[in-house]
Amino acid sequence: MDPTAHYRQLARLGRAAFLGAAAPAALLRYRTPRPGDDLDTAAATLTLDEPVRAGVSAGAPAAEAVLEVVPLLKKPGAAYPDRITVGRTSNNDVVLPDHAVSRLHVYFRVREGRWFVADAGSKNGATVDGVVLAPRKEQALVGAERLRLGELELRFVLAEALYELLRS
Repeated sequence: MDPTAHYRQLARLGRAAFLGAAAPAALLRYRTPRPGDDLDTAAATLTLDEPVRAGVSAGAPAAEAVLEVVPLLKKPGAAYPDRITVGRTSNNDVVLPDHAVSRLHVYFRVREGRWFVADAGSKNGATVDGVVLAPRKEQALVGAERLRLGELELRFVLAEALYELLRS
């Protein structure tokens, strides 16, 4: 079962079950539906007050955008035990197979309950809410930020906000 379907099932079990089983944060991506997508379970209304992002055709109604949930979790035994790495190669904790995403593009850290993101020195850069990240300089996150990795647009959300989104 893909992460999005799994998280939708968890949301049906209620807030406590969802928060107990979900990753503490996730990246959200909206994309154009593909043949075979079950739009009854995959479609989501864009409720995060943002325009349709890259990967969704400009002419497509927002209701036809398919939500993908990418949990921010550390892979067991992966390198860099103090951070969650994101890039296009399989040695990252989170793999985003996109040509504009670097092998190691960004990393996330949690310190004292707060989330941070840093560009890992990527070729195509990264932004948070339109502000370019300096390489290896951590930026604090509070939730619902728009991230751009190369050409890929994502939304950083905490588990509580993800639960609310999936329940709506």
